Parts: sequence; C-alpha cells; structure tokens
Amino acid sequence: MAAYTDTLGFNKGTAAYPANVTDISKFEVTLDFAAIAAARSAASATALAAADTLQIISLPAGSIVLAAGVNVTTAETTNTTATFDLGFTGGSPYAANVYANDVASNATGLKAADLANPSVVVTADTIDLLINTAVPANCVMNVFAIVANAN
Repeated sequence: MAAYTDTLGFNKGTAAYPANVTDISKFEVTLDFAAIAAARSAASATALAAADTLQIISLPAGSIVLAAGVNVTTAETTNTTATFDLGFTGGSPYAANVYANDVASNATGLKAADLANPSVVVTADTIDLLINTAVPANCVMNVFAIVANAN
C-alpha cells in the first residue's frame, strides 16, 4: 500500500481557497484513469495498485467540508471489480470512507455524503481516494467537496 502525493495525470490544486471565494466553494478534480496511468508510465513512476491512495483535493486549514463525493461519468470496462473509498487517510480523525464507501467503477452515478456530518479540518489536509480492489483502466470520475471557509 502506497500513499501518493503526486499529481501525475490530474491536478488537485493547492491548499488555498480560490481568490474569488470568501465563504463556500466547490473543489473538484477529474480523474481519468487512462490519463493517470499514461502520465505515471511516462514519468517512470510506480504504477497504481490495489490498496494505494491518491491525495485528491487539498484543503486549507480552517475548512469545513459540508459534503463530498464521487461522480463516475465513464464506467470502467476493463477492471470491472475496481472500487473506491473517499475520505481521509493517515491519522485524520475522520475515516477513509467518510464520504463514499465501495464506489463501483463499472457503473456511472453519484455517491456522496451530505450535510448530516460536516468534517472540520483544523490543519491543512487532503481528501484521499483509496483504491480498494483493483486499479481501473478507463474509468473517469469527478471527485468534489463543498467546503466552507471558517477562517
């Protein structure tokens, strides 16, 4: 199991609020697993494997995550058993699957956690995607978080 902080094949942004945001913002990252695999290969980086995590969305200190989730827009057709969790890994007080648990890559659709349990981010952190069972070859998904600035 490896935890990847690089952004090969996608852009997770920075741990700062966009200049035009003062209160609530939508942070979103598109993950195209074919592009990620190609970028990792071109950079001679280690290929992703089951149980690896990708840091997806950078959150500034003083954030409150109101909702977050995964929207699979292109279903996986090769490694159809690939599933994901979305949350915090590496010692955060919140679970690795706080926003989405066992999201199937082989079907389009939205899986998200709502306003029932906001997550307070005291120090800068990331929302992470845990690859549970297999690495998808051609799945495309949008990972998003609706975040309030508590600073």
